[in-house]
Amino acid sequence: MKTFFLDLIPKIQKYSEKLDNITVLTNKHWVLLNEENQKTVYIFREENNQLLISKNGKIEKGIWEYLGNNSLLIDQTNGSYLFKHGFIDDSILALKIDGSDEYALLIK
Repeated sequence: MKTFFLDLIPKIQKYSEKLDNITVLTNKHWVLLNEENQKTVYIFREENNQLLISKNGKIEKGIWEYLGNNSLLIDQTNGSYLFKHGFIDDSILALKIDGSDEYALLIK
């Protein structure tokens, strides 16, 4: 299944909203799809660029920043991460982990 998404995202990228349109990203509950049985919700708050990460109800706070050039920086307590635009619309957010072929896939 993971390989399917890796191949699919570049093909549908032309139908994507732009990452610089942060209204598509902010103030929504994005649920991370992963192989663990743990629900992780990301909420990108426009106010102060605060990022709320809920793992099974436990909140961790971080900061997000749009850097331009389709890049998103996420600072968490366990480190900072650089993501590139993969795909975004009102229901799907795919961020490519910079320097790899992996995507973080989130749904609304």
